Amino acid sequence: MRPLLLLFSLFLMLGCNSKTEQATNEMSNQEKDAQRITAKDIENLKYTDYVLSSDAKNAVVNWQRYQELMMQIDYLKQADFSFFGGKNELLMNFLKDLRDDIPASVATPAIKERLIALETKLLKLHSTLKLNTTKKEEVLNNIKEFLVATSNLHLQINKKFELETQVIDDPTIKSIQN
Repeated sequence: MRPLLLLFSLFLMLGCNSKTEQATNEMSNQEKDAQRITAKDIENLKYTDYVLSSDAKNAVVNWQRYQELMMQIDYLKQADFSFFGGKNELLMNFLKDLRDDIPASVATPAIKERLIALETKLLKLHSTLKLNTTKKEEVLNNIKEFLVATSNLHLQINKKFELETQVIDDPTIKSIQN
């Protein structure tokens, strides 16, 4: 009788323990789901998104790394972080090529500075995505900062081409000609 009682007690202890583990696993799965970033979360970020004008699009059409970056941003907006959370070496090489291959028609100091700001925000997002302990709000904030930096780059490129199309008469030239 004693071995039967001992066996029954052991069975109860193991059964209770598995229910506790299941409850813990369910709780951690719910926490993971709450921390998962979705495309809807990214879509709900509030910022002004500037797009390139037709002149600006023509100027960057052959800038391969820029076109690749825009494609990766589209993936980012769909909550695909594979490029931004990938290997450090690949990202650093990509950023170097992005800087080195900038078309001459776009390579002004102001645009280069915006590109540096974009790189900074991209690296910050990358480091945040590599950490397992970051909160959802922090990652979303870094995504927003990166998207704002991209939008500011677009705005600066647009301004460059807008200023080039303006014809401003210089009054000093007219007075010299008279």
